[in-house]
Amino acid sequence: MNDEARAAAADLIRRTMRCDRLPGVSVAVVDPDGVRYAEGFGARDLAGNRPATPETLYGVGSVTKSVTALALAQLSEAGMLDFDDPVSEHLDVDLGSDPDDPIRLRHLLSHASGLPSLGTSEALIGRRLRRDTDTLPLSTEGDFRAHVEGAVGTGGGTTGDRTADGSTAGGDERVGAPGERFAYSNEGYVLLGDVIETCTGRPYDRYVAEHVLDPLGLDRATFDDATFAMDDDHATMYLREDRGAGPRPARDGGDTAGRDDLVAASVPVRELSRPAGGLFASVTGLARYARLLLNDGSLDGREVVSSESVAALTEERVDTPGGPYGFGWRTRESCGRTLVGHSGSIAVSTAYVGFSPEAELGVAVAANATPGYPLVRLGEGVFACALGEEPSEAVPFFERRRRFDRLTGEYASYRGVKRAVVARDGGGLRLELSGPLGGEPLPLTAADGDDPHAFFTPNEAGERVPVEFRVDDGAASGGDRGVDLLYDRWHFHKVGDGPTASM
Repeated sequence: MNDEARAAAADLIRRTMRCDRLPGVSVAVVDPDGVRYAEGFGARDLAGNRPATPETLYGVGSVTKSVTALALAQLSEAGMLDFDDPVSEHLDVDLGSDPDDPIRLRHLLSHASGLPSLGTSEALIGRRLRRDTDTLPLSTEGDFRAHVEGAVGTGGGTTGDRTADGSTAGGDERVGAPGERFAYSNEGYVLLGDVIETCTGRPYDRYVAEHVLDPLGLDRATFDDATFAMDDDHATMYLREDRGAGPRPARDGGDTAGRDDLVAASVPVRELSRPAGGLFASVTGLARYARLLLNDGSLDGREVVSSESVAALTEERVDTPGGPYGFGWRTRESCGRTLVGHSGSIAVSTAYVGFSPEAELGVAVAANATPGYPLVRLGEGVFACALGEEPSEAVPFFERRRRFDRLTGEYASYRGVKRAVVARDGGGLRLELSGPLGGEPLPLTAADGDDPHAFFTPNEAGERVPVEFRVDDGAASGGDRGVDLLYDRWHFHKVGDGPTASM
């Protein structure tokens, strides 16, 4: 990775931090032989202005799932289990599956068991962050098992009784037969952690530390929040708190995308769901992990898992909107190459690790706040830089962001009688109208066809009303911002940029 590529990655990260208000970001890029780039940006702790470094520890969330899968692969190699084993062969848990078509370990590994998310991780993180006051019993392993069994109609209650919170007591929450469809389930990985404990007779975190983390040289990686907090280079995590006022026009001193406050948060440790998302690690540690996969399961002369197991873990097993999912890994096409990876978030910290055997590169990124999207997007951007490509051209997320940045902002009709604001709304745009007779918010959906500036909004009858942007790329700033907006009877002219126009 040459100096130009490093500078491009650093520029991309700094612009993303400004745009998405990330206090600190760390990044590492590796090839099979070692580190090619590693840097920290911003603050791992704002109050003390302590810098983020490549060695800063973050909560990496669901990146942990691939570690759990790798541990199971080791046990498979040792003959202690088979991925095709029914879950019931290892755990005394009733998942309500057909004895002739049982839920197997491979179904839990690929999120294809039929069990949807049952909200365990969300509830536990919410409690730790003091954002939720539910009294759902989730404090013991028995509580967790009862929660899961209740979702498939085996945990008591009268079948079909709908409770006040919308759940079905004694009903069946499954969304399909085993292997039929993808449904992301943290609960499935918690059960896989229990399988590791049953097979080895050791606590999950201890087995993983001794057989995965230590052989990789990740001596600072941990599942323990006290160990994390005592580390000299750990990230303070920040929670986004909505100010509740919503977006305000730029002329009123607000911005067109709304704002939130970043508040230092407690570490949302979830002892019960460590196998699903409980690891703390640095990007240099995650990058070593990526090197292990790039080297077919061996690192620095030591085999941690066989090449056959690496192939089994990364095999494409079930289709998802973001690319085929294997055992703790998702495969996607990025910059014309195959990129295998996984993101993770614990609401106040987020991470991504990915590797491309084709490009012989691995990427790890982490941040101490969540940007509102999986960090794979930034990982893909860094991957593009490492390949010498421009992220805003090679990565759909950044191409879309650049295009939307051109469109977001404040608009005015002839002599300002009618005003409009175009703002981001999730993965799309929103048009907000205002004037002497009031206004309304309108969701904008990209129209069919090749015109990137053609949208529509549905009216009260469900009819598609065209919304057209006319962009003059030769007038990107100044009094004439070069963007017109045509909607219904109105012809608007852009008069103010949105807050993310620097991207």
